[in-house]
Amino acid sequence: MLTATFRHIHGIGPLRERQLWFSGISSWDEVPEGPVLSPSLDARLRDGIAASRARLAEGDLAFFARALPETEHFRILPHAIDQAGFVDVETAEGWTVIGILDREGPRSFREGRDLAEFPSRAASWKMIVTFNGSAFDLPHLRALFPGWQPPAAHLDLCHALRLAGERGSLKQIEARLGLHRPARLDKPSVLDASILWRAQRAGDPLALRRLVEYNLTDAFHLRPLAEIAYNLLVRRLRMPVPDLPVSDRGALLYDVSKAVERACGTPQG
Repeated sequence: MLTATFRHIHGIGPLRERQLWFSGISSWDEVPEGPVLSPSLDARLRDGIAASRARLAEGDLAFFARALPETEHFRILPHAIDQAGFVDVETAEGWTVIGILDREGPRSFREGRDLAEFPSRAASWKMIVTFNGSAFDLPHLRALFPGWQPPAAHLDLCHALRLAGERGSLKQIEARLGLHRPARLDKPSVLDASILWRAQRAGDPLALRRLVEYNLTDAFHLRPLAEIAYNLLVRRLRMPVPDLPVSDRGALLYDVSKAVERACGTPQG
């Protein structure tokens, strides 16, 4: 996808980029030697492509994240998906649980157990994927971990899906796109984090488990949602790139169940 992107080059906006695509220039390799846009823009275009090739070869995805508007960070997803962290945060009454999915699998970090280990797990990520994380998850994580900075590339699926024509809450969008939850996790009003936290404090042994499972399910659904959002945007914007395959959820569901067991068991050591 990034090799079909020109929007990050100074002087090339969305209209110029589409002009390039519709004239048959669908990748950096297809820019001809002769005139393309104008003498001044052609020089910027070629210099920008040369710099972009070098950055992409180095795996410097932060370069593209800084040069693109955040609404365009979905373009980075195919290059970062196996180095991304899919993150959901639940918090109530000063207590926090963080559910993540990355190349090491799903994991839950929670208050009073292993919350402080989150920054080291996130250190290698080249992209972070959230749902409404710009407004909630990232500010909360920065407050929890002063000095921690997320990757420059942030795909906020709330905004990306809205651009793709999908509106509503995470659960509403999941249902419309065919990402179904177990029946026990399908009632948000009953599973509000603060209600479950109070139930746990009152001695309900299943409340913590249910909260961790709910949170991890949110996190692991973000990967197929990101892939679907990417494909919807590619088609909607008529971009000259192929779709991403959408992850099979079966193996992930098994991994989530194991992660719930680890998170709710007795700490080791």
